[in-house]
Amino acid sequence: MIGSTQLEPGSWDVERRDDGAVVVRVRSSQADGHPLPDAVFAFRDGDPQYSFWEQMLDNRPSSA
Repeated sequence: MIGSTQLEPGSWDVERRDDGAVVVRVRSSQADGHPLPDAVFAFRDGDPQYSFWEQMLDNRPSSA
């Protein structure tokens, strides 16, 4: 469960899509000098982790 895992600050981004889904992108590290693809998760209302990531989205620092 990603919500229960401690993620390093700056290692992930969260945003809301136009359809209301919350999208979480976890940046990957490199393995043997080769970049790995980012992990991308989308949560909709009713998904077990939706409220956690919606709260993270609402509490993120303002970029303005």
